[in-house]
Amino acid sequence: MRLSAFSRNNANSNGNLAARDKHIPTKAQVEELIQPAHLHEFSQYAKRNQPPKDKTIFFTGQPQKAINELVKWANGQHLTSVRDIWKNANFFQKGQYKEVDAATFTRFQQAFSKYYAQQTAGTAYLIFPHDKTPTKTGIFYSVELPEIIAHGKVEEIVWIDQDRIHDKGYEWKTETKIYWKKGESKPAGA
Repeated sequence: MRLSAFSRNNANSNGNLAARDKHIPTKAQVEELIQPAHLHEFSQYAKRNQPPKDKTIFFTGQPQKAINELVKWANGQHLTSVRDIWKNANFFQKGQYKEVDAATFTRFQQAFSKYYAQQTAGTAYLIFPHDKTPTKTGIFYSVELPEIIAHGKVEEIVWIDQDRIHDKGYEWKTETKIYWKKGESKPAGA
């Protein structure tokens, strides 16, 4: 039996059609999720009660390798990133959305980041070098931070020095540098 192009692209190694994981949105669902009125629908793809209070991290302006390293470090500290809250561990990966164009995927990243920020409560953590300033165009500064401020569920964002997270003497749990505190204006961006 000859498979169509669609079938070949969605077939497993046995030539049978591979079922799409129900926890990965289709192109049509992505296009719906990026609409502000549908933001709450990300909850169907997220694990229950995620992210946990006082355990949420944010990062910005990082190359992929650095993001992977800091997420691994954060997971080892029992902290949660936007990558960790989804029922499917590959939810955030562009490779899961081959039929979605780059501009739409960027809007999808912004939308799921906005959802993540809205769910954040208590103390949150920004993992970023202390000698740098988050850029105004980064997802953290332009999308997540405004949501954190607007929703009022975060008391403060502790600024963990990314350059020191692997130093033996650095105690991130006692870090005193605060990036933002409830009631304050949005900090200046670079």
